[in-house]
Amino acid sequence: MTKNTRKPLFFSKTEWFIFIGLRNFVMKILCTLIMFLLSFGLFGQEPIETNVIIGQVKDADRHLPLQFVTVSLQDINTSELVGDVTNKEGKFELSVPNGKYYCIVESLSFQPFIIQVLSIQQGMDMGTIELEQNSEKLEEIELIAGNKLVDHNLTKKIYNASKDIANIGGNAVTVLENTPSVKVDTQGNITIRGNTALILVDGKPYGGQRSNADVLSLIPANTINKVEVISQSAKYDAEGGGAILNIILKKRSNEGYNGTIEAHVGLPDNDGVSTFVNYKTDKINMYSTVSFNHQVMIKDTEIQQIFLDDMQEPTGNFDQVRSDYRQRNSFLINLGSDFYLDEKNTLTTSILYSNANKNYDSELFLNDFQPIEELIKSTYRKVDDNSDEGFLEAYFQFTTKFNSEGHQLSADIKYDNSLADNQTDILNTETFPDSDVTEQKYVKDENVDNFYIKADYTLPFNENTSFEAGFKTNFRNYDNDFSSSNLNRLKSLFEPNANFTSQIDYNENIYAFYANYSKQVDKFSFSIGLRTEITKTTISEKSIEEPYINDYEDIFPNALLTYSFKDKNVISLGYTKYIDRPTISELNPFNSFTDERFILLGNPYLQPYYTNYFYLEYYHEFEKISLNTALFYSNSTDRILNVLEKTGLQTSDGFDIYQRIPINNGTLNYTGLEIEATYNPTNKIRLYGLISPYFSQLSETRDNAYDYDNWVFYGNLRLLYRINNTLRLNIDYVYQSAQKTAITELKAFQYTNLNISKDFWGGQSTLSLKINDVFHTRKAQFSSLEANTITQRDFIFDTQFLLSFSYRFNKSSRRNSHNRTKDMEKNIFEVKDPLK
Repeated sequence: MTKNTRKPLFFSKTEWFIFIGLRNFVMKILCTLIMFLLSFGLFGQEPIETNVIIGQVKDADRHLPLQFVTVSLQDINTSELVGDVTNKEGKFELSVPNGKYYCIVESLSFQPFIIQVLSIQQGMDMGTIELEQNSEKLEEIELIAGNKLVDHNLTKKIYNASKDIANIGGNAVTVLENTPSVKVDTQGNITIRGNTALILVDGKPYGGQRSNADVLSLIPANTINKVEVISQSAKYDAEGGGAILNIILKKRSNEGYNGTIEAHVGLPDNDGVSTFVNYKTDKINMYSTVSFNHQVMIKDTEIQQIFLDDMQEPTGNFDQVRSDYRQRNSFLINLGSDFYLDEKNTLTTSILYSNANKNYDSELFLNDFQPIEELIKSTYRKVDDNSDEGFLEAYFQFTTKFNSEGHQLSADIKYDNSLADNQTDILNTETFPDSDVTEQKYVKDENVDNFYIKADYTLPFNENTSFEAGFKTNFRNYDNDFSSSNLNRLKSLFEPNANFTSQIDYNENIYAFYANYSKQVDKFSFSIGLRTEITKTTISEKSIEEPYINDYEDIFPNALLTYSFKDKNVISLGYTKYIDRPTISELNPFNSFTDERFILLGNPYLQPYYTNYFYLEYYHEFEKISLNTALFYSNSTDRILNVLEKTGLQTSDGFDIYQRIPINNGTLNYTGLEIEATYNPTNKIRLYGLISPYFSQLSETRDNAYDYDNWVFYGNLRLLYRINNTLRLNIDYVYQSAQKTAITELKAFQYTNLNISKDFWGGQSTLSLKINDVFHTRKAQFSSLEANTITQRDFIFDTQFLLSFSYRFNKSSRRNSHNRTKDMEKNIFEVKDPLK
């Protein structure tokens, strides 16, 4: 079976396939050679002599050593950055060549210690550096080694995505896949501890109400600074789960300009280029992202079905072999700016446009046997699925700060529009027992308009007590026009199929109000909030005589209690209630089908369902280990459950025809444990592990036919080895045990990803090689028993090789020297030679 490869007009078909074959062969040789050279550190500059810099950091008030303090030296000429983290005794050690460096010593709870120019010509002892307490937020600084990948505080967990080499050459989905506690399945669903996640980008929804993996894949990873895993709060939308994932894009905090240019090439095709540029003055901060990507994913699927009679005896079987060639070309441009009107007022604007062109081509070989092993029909099917998708977003925010620290008011306005045009052509060629050809065409046009306006007000009563309140109004309109037609060969034209044509219009208006109160008393702190949402929906479809109107009001409470021990150890207890509203496809009453035996129906009378989510979390830092443990439980009632019903009709082959329809039915209980640990045995090695056993139980379904209970174990292990200051190796291993429901089972799977990167030109550029699914073991194996049919479905994507090159540029304004805290205003720092 040949893969469907698009060819340009300049080559013949034979020449094109020869070219593709040579290209793939050269790519494999190149990736292997580069990996070999990188592993032995043969790329880059010749080793140069370095100087050892040592010192100790203490608390200025208590005069006690401080652990986990970051010490960074950045070469003023090349911008190369070298860092270390203090040990239990507050000591650090760095190795750098001769030169002049910008030095910063920082920790989350202290003011940074900064030296503008530190001249190093030999080994140095910087003596004792004392840091003063400070609650102000520090500037973001990227480190290439020795830094924690995950930071914890009272209300959120921060994944420092820009410091993880596993994200090089990827996109926002890659970043989320590497974010602790987050899972992205093969359908693009993003969950945290079994709950659907609410995805934000810079604090606002991206790509519509509920961002999915397909939309997020347009954001290049090199533009992402970090991901915040935030405990649910009344401030955020109630739809989306027990936690919020807020993707923070990069912005410069100091005056001047900086940026990144990244290019990558992959096998199968994953070729692209992206740029990020940021320029800041004392009056304005401007930033932009431009990216283009061409990607091909190759998927091989095998399906086997055995048909049973009412006595559960086999009556026939069906085999399908399928090959999918998924090509996608995407483009994104984002322009944004922060206007500093004065010291208290800021206006933020941004406009984003993205476009994706998809060409999904499939080849299927289908064989029907009846009875078992006796071939009655053989068919070759070719599917050409093409779509163009566009997205436009405009955003404005005005923020004003009052005299008191933290006292502020912000107002946001956002509009976005999504357009999608899709056409699918299906060619069926029956090869046995007769020769027959049929053609079908499906055309779908989608349009989504989304507009919201909101305001957030924060009033601190004192440094330990604050009050938040706000409102949000959201309007969404969805239009979908779907038509199907069959080719009439006698007339040489496509005739519409009236039974498979749909026009749907959906309107959703949500009016939300919230209030939140937070207070800290010594080591205790608590936060309680309440959110009210008034929802009004209308759905109309040509098969419905009158539009269906569904209006409802909800109250969503949440609470968080924390206790802080010494040495950054924290225990938290949280509760939240959230809502899951039905999707458009679940509401659309239009008929569609996966094959002639199964009809899919939407249900316009579906209601949302609600989840109560509880968690207990404890974070502890040891000398070289940080440990985070969480116990969580959620309960959902009247969930949206897809049930199968007989229609009373049969196919031409005598098989019963079923319809699948979503209903509100069943109660799901979800209980789990999550243990996450980071271990730094040396400043060259970082080990990360996450294990999560959890138990799910669905009960009270229709006739108990869909009831189940199931234990699942999930584990993730990562190794980062810093061979030297410029060469790093990362190995990522994932395992998940089997998942079972009443009618389906997903067998256990495991896979390993490998990353190796090398810095050049004083840290200004990085060459990286990434291999996804190194051993080609990420195979999804599904089995099911429903509608008197046993189905076995297996599929796997090809192993992917990705070679990336990035170049970083950075130039600071001279004005910065007047704005730095602890500016020593010295050209040479007097230190002791440790060798004397």
